[in-house]
Amino acid sequence: MDIPPLTWQTAVTTWTSAPVVDVLAALAVVGYLIAVVRRSRTTEPRWPPWATVSWLAGVAVLLVSVHSSVEAYGHALLWVHMIQHLLLIMVVPVLLIWGQPVRLWLNRSPSSRLARWLTFPVLTVGFYTAALVVTHLTGFQELMATQPLVHHGEQILYLVSGYLMFWPLAGSEASPWPVPHIVRFALLGLAMGADTLVGVALMLTSYPLAPSTAMMRPGWGPSLLEDQNLSGAIMWVGGDVLMMLLMLAVVAQWSATGSRARLGDWLESARRQALAGVGSASRGADNTTVGVSSDVDDDEEARQAYNRMLAALHRRSPPT
Repeated sequence: MDIPPLTWQTAVTTWTSAPVVDVLAALAVVGYLIAVVRRSRTTEPRWPPWATVSWLAGVAVLLVSVHSSVEAYGHALLWVHMIQHLLLIMVVPVLLIWGQPVRLWLNRSPSSRLARWLTFPVLTVGFYTAALVVTHLTGFQELMATQPLVHHGEQILYLVSGYLMFWPLAGSEASPWPVPHIVRFALLGLAMGADTLVGVALMLTSYPLAPSTAMMRPGWGPSLLEDQNLSGAIMWVGGDVLMMLLMLAVVAQWSATGSRARLGDWLESARRQALAGVGSASRGADNTTVGVSSDVDDDEEARQAYNRMLAALHRRSPPT
């Protein structure tokens, strides 16, 4: 590539264009600020300024990651590309989640079945892990070197996988899953294992995983294998440090909430939501319907429907 050596000066002065991202970022900022202004005109509590700052910071980091030298040199140096990965999959999603856009716009947690499936913590941690492993330890990097559009798909994948995983784990955003802090801490530790796995694997691999990236490299800088090993070190150290900082933030949140975040409370909430979400208790529903009451235990219709469901299960013949 005909690109000057990376120095502090070129790192600051090198910029690229991304019109689609610019339009989406502008819409995100304007829409958020409009929602904040509208909320200020209601009787709702004042929207916290730190949430607005976090949302704007998330948008700013996104723009820097796709406009600055991080994007330009990321095509030439794998270790710079890895920095972009960490920004898109961890830093940007967490900052946007701390902005609490769902709580701002809906003022409640999404309750649809699709939202619950998309944010189920075990599935999202698996999705996050799969995204890291597939894009770093398979032939994906080779494909990205020969198909430029794959690079943009990778960026979207990181944003989506990071946002879905951190949504119920990173802060006080309205989430379909009220995960207790001790479970958040454990799941973040599990996800940190994925960062460590990918980083160590890249550091120890003795051959280039994407030989075609050699044609994208400038005449200066480390060799392809050295660059790959350095990118692994950045993933290992940088990813683990960022995840550890987030885990410490969860501990601080846990300490602030005290006894209000007990595991038993979360299990009871999950039980009620599961019973209430089986179906609709309206007229004409089948016998397996439980109901949609916000409090199943106090809903006589829901309780009767639940009893009908148990009776139907009791009459069902066992498998042979």
